[in-house]
Amino acid sequence: MTPSTKTQTLYSWSGHDANSQPVGGDIAAPNISMARAMLRHQGIRLKTLEVRRKEKKERIATKEIALFTRQLATMLRAGVPLLQSLELVMRSTPNTSLVSLLKRLHSEIETGTALNTAFRKHPEHFSPLYCSLVAAGEVAGILDDMMDKLAQTLEKTEALQSKVRSALMYPAALVTVAIAVVLVILLAVVPVFQDVFSSFGAALPLPTQWVIAVSQGLTHSAWLVVPLALLVSFAWRKGWLSHPSHQERMDRWKLRLPLVGPMIQAAVVARWTQTLSALLAAGIPLVEALGPVAAACDHSVYAQASETMRDQVAQGSSLNETMASTGLFPSMVVQMCAIGEETGSIDNMLARAGALLENEVHNQLAGLSSLLEPVIIVFLGIVVGGILVAMYLPIFKLGQVF
Repeated sequence: MTPSTKTQTLYSWSGHDANSQPVGGDIAAPNISMARAMLRHQGIRLKTLEVRRKEKKERIATKEIALFTRQLATMLRAGVPLLQSLELVMRSTPNTSLVSLLKRLHSEIETGTALNTAFRKHPEHFSPLYCSLVAAGEVAGILDDMMDKLAQTLEKTEALQSKVRSALMYPAALVTVAIAVVLVILLAVVPVFQDVFSSFGAALPLPTQWVIAVSQGLTHSAWLVVPLALLVSFAWRKGWLSHPSHQERMDRWKLRLPLVGPMIQAAVVARWTQTLSALLAAGIPLVEALGPVAAACDHSVYAQASETMRDQVAQGSSLNETMASTGLFPSMVVQMCAIGEETGSIDNMLARAGALLENEVHNQLAGLSSLLEPVIIVFLGIVVGGILVAMYLPIFKLGQVF
């Protein structure tokens, strides 16, 4: 999802471009190897590359970048000059962070900087895919068309993310309510029953003992469990998952999950095919296009596969053969890619494959959402019912005695 939603590191770099002119700037990437590869794709001969900072200075959502791109594309298509278009967007946006960014872009373009170069100076907001399409539009003199393609790509990405959030919102709410209900029962209701049972002077059934033990454990260690869980979560995300090999292992594991795995694969491949289609339609050669695709697919497994495919295509292999060799792409996508290569319309075929996969993701989301609701309700009923039955077992046995 572009720009990347995962935590990235911002690197400062300096070097020389294809004309041996000294250049420098910042670039965002998951790790230093990916940063070096992205700069190499831009034709940069590196002199220095070092970490600058990890967190973004400004909070600008993907949908705001998409809206800015759509507004800029509309004004450029209407014949409004670029600088004036940026001024009009600045006046219409309420986001102060976006206004600040646009002011810097305006100042840079006023000094003669190309639009794609100005975008590349802000990699935390504009991905390599974004900058590559803008550069292609400027070179070909069709910047308005390229901005329109970019707007469509970003809007599709945002729409897919919105559907995922909407589909998972209700199940997440049910899980939250279930956890809250169970905690209230264990922390407030069970202790009351425990006081009553202590007056019986008889051995309690085993299920009742288990529930009481859990309740006592939560009561006496809740102050420690919550901070410990937060600490473990933070260490997991910032420590273990920040390592590229660990992230790749986690991403591969997610792809093998039942129900969720195929949906993740379809979503990533849809984004991959649509990104590559947009770059090829802009006239960017296939070998060069696979570089930004690797950075824009937002999945470590597919990013590494794209780098491998780029090297194989550069050696003369066809795209569909390299896709099939990875084992990461559905056969339908590989077949449509092969047809596109044979007919010379690979960009159109990839776009169609992406659209089909998007529809598949939407259908899978709808099915998953409808499946999770009854499963969560049944699970909640079993857990709550089991606790209540365990609490009433001593009372039932007491009734049998009398």
